[in-house]
Amino acid sequence: MADLPTSPPPADRRRPWMVALLMAVMVISVLDKTIFAFAGPQIIDELRLTPEQFGFVGSAFYFLYSVSGLVVGFLANRWPTRWILAGMSLVWMLAQVLTSVSGGFAALVGSRMLLGAGCGPGTAVTQHACFKWYSPRERVLPAALIQVAIMLGAVAGALALPMVIQRLGWRQAYLMLAGVGLVWLVLWQCFGREGRHGDPEDSDGAPVRGRYGALLLNRSFVLITVAGFCAYLPTALLYSWVPMYLQRGLGMTPVQSGLLVMVATVGVIVGNLVVSGLSQRALRRGASVRAAMVAPPMLACGAAGVALALMGFSHAVPAVTLTLFLTGSVLVNLLPAFANSIVATLAPTRQRGSMLAIHIGLMTSAGMLAPHVVGHAVTAMGGDIARGFELSVGVFGVALVIAGLLGGWLIDPERSRREALAVQGAAA
Repeated sequence: MADLPTSPPPADRRRPWMVALLMAVMVISVLDKTIFAFAGPQIIDELRLTPEQFGFVGSAFYFLYSVSGLVVGFLANRWPTRWILAGMSLVWMLAQVLTSVSGGFAALVGSRMLLGAGCGPGTAVTQHACFKWYSPRERVLPAALIQVAIMLGAVAGALALPMVIQRLGWRQAYLMLAGVGLVWLVLWQCFGREGRHGDPEDSDGAPVRGRYGALLLNRSFVLITVAGFCAYLPTALLYSWVPMYLQRGLGMTPVQSGLLVMVATVGVIVGNLVVSGLSQRALRRGASVRAAMVAPPMLACGAAGVALALMGFSHAVPAVTLTLFLTGSVLVNLLPAFANSIVATLAPTRQRGSMLAIHIGLMTSAGMLAPHVVGHAVTAMGGDIARGFELSVGVFGVALVIAGLLGGWLIDPERSRREALAVQGAAA
């Protein structure tokens, strides 16, 4: 297998516009997901939900999330991402409209499941579409920009959604987001295009493929996916329990909780841009993928785990607890952009869409578990939202420390790719 090239081909002038459109759809996706968390207090009061029911609705978003991501990821190997993203946005709009007219627990669960099915392939397909515009050693920073877009969506949600919900009500806020999605869809159909970048092995036109068994079971893919799963456990709570914890657990107002989420999100944006920029620079200067793409996220993963574990088990004063939570939340969100780039390095071009979908589907399956765990922990603590939330996050932090240590020791994407393709070559 040829090494990844150190000198990129001439840049396509359309790339910034395509990345901007892809970032925009990720912002909308996050707003569609996050509104449930900020509308949580109103939804609980109006529909009279128990903590366990609210946690179940939060988990319901992920019931079809991973399955949908896997199915659409395989389709992305063959179908243009332009049309896949258009179809997904239509599903999001329909789900928002259905949520706005939900009259009870069952209807809310159904609409959240539909939204999850539409959002499930989002990150994988968007990253795959983005990678089509960049050569292998150029992908860390664009992948980080897609991740930054997710954080920008969280910032926009934290700033705007509490006020919109407070003034218009949660049902009208859902309808407004459906309208925003429609605007993006029109722009995407007018200006969206497909990139043409492949990997070095594709230059002779031969269809380079690896056996899925060899690709999925190599240790680098397994460990980066395990690390991603552990990282997503606390991250998934942003879409359900975090605003509840801040408002009902710590007594903050909706605006205060929104501002705190915004502060954490700005930290994630700055961290992703700085760390990914340094990594991209190291790669261009010839650094190994292991040094430039594996070490930074695994260090962040371990440090985040320590902060969250201390938050959950130290019983510190609220100011210290919030500082630990913010620190862990920022650090843990440095992982996804690097994880997607690592998976893209492992996967042949013709299998990149499905491999990203499998990785992200397995990673985000943590979203089915985390909100439900917190709901049961709150119930076990006699309805104490703060204690139940903190205990759950502390357990997630311990898992992160273990994942970071194992990943830093054993993940080697270039070696794993060579081994996986060698298995295919031996079988040919």
